[in-house]
Amino acid sequence: MKTIDPIAVGERLARLRDYHGINQGDFADSVNIDRSSYSKIERGTKALKADMAFAIAERWGVSMDFLYRGRLDDLPHKMAESFISNRTN
Repeated sequence: MKTIDPIAVGERLARLRDYHGINQGDFADSVNIDRSSYSKIERGTKALKADMAFAIAERWGVSMDFLYRGRLDDLPHKMAESFISNRTN
């Protein structure tokens, strides 16, 4: 069984945030995550908890599979295309 890579999760969160043109603090606020905790999650030094991932998925229109595993299948087409063209991993 594959494990969740917190660094890759953080990179996907940063890409999602950049796609929407929002800074870390405002992104964290938008889903009621402490700004300091969110910063650590995005750096990959703290795990993204399922309740936080669910809040992000609901608010920003992505799937939990995207957040945790990088699957682009359920993303809006324009967003998926943007992530594919900017993919680094």
